[in-house]
Amino acid sequence: MSSEPAKPESAHLGDVVSTVVLIVVSLGVGIALFFGVFLWDTTGSTHALGFFLGVWVPPVLTVLGIVGGIAALVRRRLAFVYPLAGILLSLLAWWIAESLATA
Repeated sequence: MSSEPAKPESAHLGDVVSTVVLIVVSLGVGIALFFGVFLWDTTGSTHALGFFLGVWVPPVLTVLGIVGGIAALVRRRLAFVYPLAGILLSLLAWWIAESLATA
């Protein structure tokens, strides 16, 4: 038996590339959703909770997805699901906020 420690498996190139691409896309989506909320307030009668959800929740979910993706890459785990989940949850939160703000 060998007394050498087992080498950790390296991350697959496809996972690394897809994670980096999704991180860049999630940054763009988070920024677009953050500034897109301000277009609702043209009449000045937006719902306060909807405005709060639209301004703060998507960027927070984006950052959590990015941090989770980077942490998974460092630990050599499947990483692309974290930024993808951040994008999808950000869009869902923004849609709910938009429904509240324009109701």
